[in-house]
Amino acid sequence: MLGGVLVYAQGGGNPPGGGNPGVNIGLTNPFGANTSLFGLMKKITNDILLPIGGILAVLAFIYSGFLYVTAQGKETQISKAHKALLYTAIGTAVLLGATALASVICVTIQQLGGPACT
Repeated sequence: MLGGVLVYAQGGGNPPGGGNPGVNIGLTNPFGANTSLFGLMKKITNDILLPIGGILAVLAFIYSGFLYVTAQGKETQISKAHKALLYTAIGTAVLLGATALASVICVTIQQLGGPACT
């Protein structure tokens, strides 16, 4: 009943000789121009993990402060707030320490003749 209709999004109708009209489709790399594994990991860490970890750390500190305020002098509630604050501080230190350690390892590998961490 209905015949197939070939539609070209770009003007000009059918190309000479038929076939593909020569539409160029380009996809950009969402992680930037760097294609090395080190570059990918650095991009993921700096642009995804650190911002999310930083936001979660701030929210955890606010929650710990809320626990202190609502404890109202009760020892069990204060110890719970103290543990929450301690674990938040340890988690934040691990997050920042891992970033610093990864940077030191990357520079050491580069100095030993390995690939550059760009």
